Amino acid sequence: MIPLYILGILLRFGPQHGYQIKKIMEEQLEDFTRIKLPNVYYHLEKMEASGILTALRDKQSARPEKTVYFVGETGAEKFKELLKQTLDMNYRPVFEADAAFYFSEYLTAADFLQSLTLHINHLKSVLKGIEVHQTEMEKVIPEDMKTYAEIIFNHHIMHYRAELNWAEESAEAIRKKGAGYDSSENS
Repeated sequence: MIPLYILGILLRFGPQHGYQIKKIMEEQLEDFTRIKLPNVYYHLEKMEASGILTALRDKQSARPEKTVYFVGETGAEKFKELLKQTLDMNYRPVFEADAAFYFSEYLTAADFLQSLTLHINHLKSVLKGIEVHQTEMEKVIPEDMKTYAEIIFNHHIMHYRAELNWAEESAEAIRKKGAGYDSSENS
């Protein structure tokens, strides 16, 4: 996904150097992506080597050299190809925590409740952050992009709310039923 976002940012905002690309990703995409920002430079170099990007190195006085990246015709075609691939929405989420519930006899109910409580608090915090970001972005997003921005925000908000609902219901079920075995009883 990193090449897709790099190409999209360069097409939308014009030529940029790596730091500017990272800054845009931090400010505008962190709610929706899991990009490790140090990886951006690796991908920029790789994309340049493969001809997807063009780079111009600029050395001004005693300052360090800056590399400004551009998208040419090959990069624009690659971007459209990657973008269309993302619309192949073969949705099948994997929830790693389900393994702990499957093997629940090896943990205590307290272990589950502690973990779920932390998860609930984290989800509430993330939801609040996304909602604040949405309010901020609504002020600066061009009118013709607002519908799509709302779709993105709603997609993430709905998923986080569903996960929050699941976590709260699960914690309540464990509290009510004292679900599962305690590993201390099995030792």
